Amino acid sequence: MDSAAQSAGIRPPTWYWVVSGIALAWMLIGVMSWVMDLLTDEAALAQMSEAQQQLYRARPSWIFVLYAIAIFGGLAGAIGLLMRKRWSVTALAVSLVAVIVQFGYVLGVMDAIRLLGFAGAAAFPIVIFLIGAALLWFASHAKKSGWFTA
Repeated sequence: MDSAAQSAGIRPPTWYWVVSGIALAWMLIGVMSWVMDLLTDEAALAQMSEAQQQLYRARPSWIFVLYAIAIFGGLAGAIGLLMRKRWSVTALAVSLVAVIVQFGYVLGVMDAIRLLGFAGAAAFPIVIFLIGAALLWFASHAKKSGWFTA
């Protein structure tokens, strides 16, 4: 392959664009959730169960920072997928590591499973982890397949 063709990358299949678009939509939903969490006030807290309020109030501020790294790293990775950039792999990896540390702390150290039960505490974090792992695999596959331009 000549250098011009290599720098342009191999044209990805249609399903690449579909998955990348879904990834962007997923990350934008995450951004909306993060903003809603940022704007949580006493009225919103009053709508939560006692256990949820306890976890929310006990959450250290660095967990919220990890949440932002997970979300905005994932958003950057999704945008990178749409731009066909190799750095999307790194952004999605950083996002996944932040997810693991964040939920590991909340579920393990803060004992959310005991307070909320397994389904209430772990079901959605498991889904988030699986989607993050799948997107990291997808980006790595795209990179190996030569679908990225730079």
